[in-house]
Amino acid sequence: MHRLFKFSLFLLAIYFSFLGEISFGYGAEPAIIEGKIVDIAGNPLKNAEVYVFDSPDVKRPADFISNRSAGDGRYRVQLPSGNYWAVAIFRKSGSRFGPLGSNDKHSGEPVAVTISAGDSRVLDFVVMNLREAARKHQKKSSDLIRISGRILDAKGNPVSMAYAMAHSNKQFKDMPEYLSAWTDESGFYELYLEPGKYFLGASVGFPPGNGYNLYLDQQFTGDAEQVELIADYEEK
Repeated sequence: MHRLFKFSLFLLAIYFSFLGEISFGYGAEPAIIEGKIVDIAGNPLKNAEVYVFDSPDVKRPADFISNRSAGDGRYRVQLPSGNYWAVAIFRKSGSRFGPLGSNDKHSGEPVAVTISAGDSRVLDFVVMNLREAARKHQKKSSDLIRISGRILDAKGNPVSMAYAMAHSNKQFKDMPEYLSAWTDESGFYELYLEPGKYFLGASVGFPPGNGYNLYLDQQFTGDAEQVELIADYEEK
């Protein structure tokens, strides 16, 4: 579950934009990272991109973005020499910016690469959405269930840019065991869990504050719809 949590965390936290034009020192040859982006079944993805960062902190605007991949899944990006961390993204909507949704695909933890001027490195990526990641990393003896609904404010209005959480206990030390993607204008969320008893909650702040309490205590044995959550609910 640790790997699935990390995948969910990256999916939730990343909100990409591009910082500026690529510039190289006078007379310096660019370094090149290239490769192929495929889905979990090994099929090449068209219109996917690779985001490159000059530090392990990928929860910020990317320093460089590749071209969109062609029909064969191939991409290419030119960089100055240096140390980099790269992730691949496929957005179902075709947009380049904004939070990642539950149906968008992501490669998970960033890949570290060091490259010198004039060198070329091949980095291939497998991207998947939250449900595919959950199914890949689940215990083989259990089936995942889908919990979905809306995140609302105290007045019953849908909340955008919020996320749902689930944990086996009412409180968690650092982060909950399960996270959804960001909600859109409808407030819709979905979580993929192993059957069992969970405490659920929702928040607009990330990460959730220390001592955050999950308020909805429920046993789940199968898929559940219309499970409404109040964002940053405070028990009286």
